[in-house]
Amino acid sequence: MVLRDEVLETAELGDSDPPGAEIFDAVVRALVAYNETVPGLDLTLHDAITRRLAWGDEESVVLADANAVCDRLIKAAQRAFRDSVEEMLVVELAAEVACSAARIVALAAAGRAGRERAARLREELAHRRLTDALERQQAEMRRLRASDVSRTRSGF
Repeated sequence: MVLRDEVLETAELGDSDPPGAEIFDAVVRALVAYNETVPGLDLTLHDAITRRLAWGDEESVVLADANAVCDRLIKAAQRAFRDSVEEMLVVELAAEVACSAARIVALAAAGRAGRERAARLREELAHRRLTDALERQQAEMRRLRASDVSRTRSGF
């Protein structure tokens, strides 16, 4: 908990759930499970990042938080571990978690971009249909006026 508070700078920020906590927690989970399981998709990390993005955090902010946490974690590992193998393990797992976070953010951004493009295309199609309907209506009004003028001239 002391390391977590140091890495997440909770004393300075005074935050119970500081930005980047999901990154630190994912590194801890990776360390705990090291050599016990095959590393794969960390669903907890995925859910946490997706939740942050859904609540309005920008992709760049999420990535900046991940970078800051990894930087502080690496510095803490350099101070804490005398064995370079242990230090490198922390660095390696922090890099893997940061890459996973970047991949999650990139996939979310690509999905959002696709949805925004589809919405824009739907809007353009609706605008085109409305323009076509207005043009048909104007043509019909011109035809009716011309018909009305010709009836007035012919005496009907």
